[in-house]
Amino acid sequence: MAWTIGIVLGGITALWIAWNLTLDALWQPTDRLTLRRILFLAGVQPGEHVVDLGCGDGRIVVAAAREFDARATGIEIDPFRVLVANLWIQIARVSDRARVTRGNMYEADVSDADVVVLFLSATANFRLQERLRRQLRPGARIVSYYHPMWGWQPDVVGEARGGHPIYVYRTGDDLGRVAR
Repeated sequence: MAWTIGIVLGGITALWIAWNLTLDALWQPTDRLTLRRILFLAGVQPGEHVVDLGCGDGRIVVAAAREFDARATGIEIDPFRVLVANLWIQIARVSDRARVTRGNMYEADVSDADVVVLFLSATANFRLQERLRRQLRPGARIVSYYHPMWGWQPDVVGEARGGHPIYVYRTGDDLGRVAR
């Protein structure tokens, strides 16, 4: 019996890992110092709406709500991580202004976001660029940890723990101008 349970759980784990490897971004937890820098560099203000695309376990969503008093939404495709993220939201007591929903980041409506956070792959960033440019109103910020947005000139480049870059872009008429 124990062997059967072990084999079944092992098989489920192997399938879950294999499925995750097909996604455009692997889950890599963001350390606390880096997530605070991301939100600080974005200039998150109380009451603003922060959207984290591919939010994983929701740690940026929780920090935005708890430490910056923002409204925060996470979009995550993995149902297990959505469950974990919503559990963290309950534990942190920020469910009145934070939530994580299961969804496809390429189909998410971000038109009411003041800040969009990305910790994805270069490919995912590229695939999202036109959607972000179309949907976000002027003055909204896009923060990308590690990978820049192709062809966009960042307003700010900060540094995360370990020296990795944090790029901040502000939407407007010149978003998408080629960096020189």
